[in-house]
Amino acid sequence: MTSIQLDKSSKYDWTEHVYSIVRNNSGRVTGKQLEREIGSKYEVRYAIARLTKEGRIRRIRGFGVDKVEFFYQVTDVHTLEP
Repeated sequence: MTSIQLDKSSKYDWTEHVYSIVRNNSGRVTGKQLEREIGSKYEVRYAIARLTKEGRIRRIRGFGVDKVEFFYQVTDVHTLEP
């Protein structure tokens, strides 16, 4: 059985890329939008899980177009760049 080994820096890069998107669209970006922009469902979910665990972003429940959706927002407002 062959296992796929991912480079740890690549996971870090995905996480930082997702964080930068959430930071730029704080409170208005959903998981589906992130998946469409990045293209990898699993990398987005890993990055969201890592960022919420670290406390850098939080998940907010809100009303979407047809249903209730979850939006992501940066938790620390001091990290936002003007």
